[in-house]
Amino acid sequence: MRAAVVIQDAGGKHLEVKEVPKPVPGENEVIVRVHAAGANRADLSMNVGHFKGAGTALAAPVAGLEFAGEVAEVGARVSGVKAGDRVMAMGQGAFADYARIDHRLLIPVPTTFSWQEAATAPVALMTMHDAVVTNGRLQAGESVLVQGVTSGVGIAAFKIARLKGAKPVIGTSTSDAKLATLKDGGLDLGINSKTDDVVQRVNEATGGKGADLVIDMLGGPVINQNMLAAAVKGRIVDVGRMGGLKGEIDLDLHSLKRISFIGVTFRTRSVEEIQTIIRLMVADIWPAMSAGEVKLPIDRVFSLEKIADAYAHMRTNAHLGKIVISM
Repeated sequence: MRAAVVIQDAGGKHLEVKEVPKPVPGENEVIVRVHAAGANRADLSMNVGHFKGAGTALAAPVAGLEFAGEVAEVGARVSGVKAGDRVMAMGQGAFADYARIDHRLLIPVPTTFSWQEAATAPVALMTMHDAVVTNGRLQAGESVLVQGVTSGVGIAAFKIARLKGAKPVIGTSTSDAKLATLKDGGLDLGINSKTDDVVQRVNEATGGKGADLVIDMLGGPVINQNMLAAAVKGRIVDVGRMGGLKGEIDLDLHSLKRISFIGVTFRTRSVEEIQTIIRLMVADIWPAMSAGEVKLPIDRVFSLEKIADAYAHMRTNAHLGKIVISM
């Protein structure tokens, strides 16, 4: 089968589309015929196995973290899944004609979704339902600040927050054009973090209270800004660290505001924990998904043979929404 394989040599890591053996399912696994796969910023590091609990050992270092397609084969102990089922999943080896995954990690594809739309959903929606609803404990009427709202996961955060009745939903970006697009799609307030005072604008939008919930994709540089923008007894959920892994923290401010600071990742979660995240997400938002209320915009679609171009496009940070690889 075709697959985008990570090659490491003296020049560093790069991708090559090569022929590799088709995977064989284990007892609890299925093989999915991949129709489309979503590209994620984590892919840029080309660290195969980034989500250690979300897949299984690969015969070759195939890149890609999420995919959508049809079940082609099922393992001997798999139940509740059959060949032909339309599924999507977060798992290793997505950029290939076939992917292997534990059947407990499969997500049903809404009948209203195309393959390309389905390929955008698993990572962003699983991450942000867990961050906003489960760990963020969002209640209707609370205010939300999404730091880095124009990323794929950031858009998912704002859409889920709106769906759950948050008001206002505020997002930051360094692009006025991207923010304008999201405001047309329902974002209450977009703040350009390069030109605006984020804390001041958040306080103005919340009547001086601050944001009840901060969803942060930026990390190190905005640790204290997040706390300044948060309400007393606010919650900050650390999802991504696109701006840096480390930063100084004002512990006095943290204590004065009695802030809950919560970290989330899939890298240390077991299959059972991820299965629970999927179950909670599907039960909560799948009717809205099927009705088209929660969809991520597709920026561009590349063929598997053009995957290097897809990575180059992602590195420019010019995209809004998801980049999709079509098989």
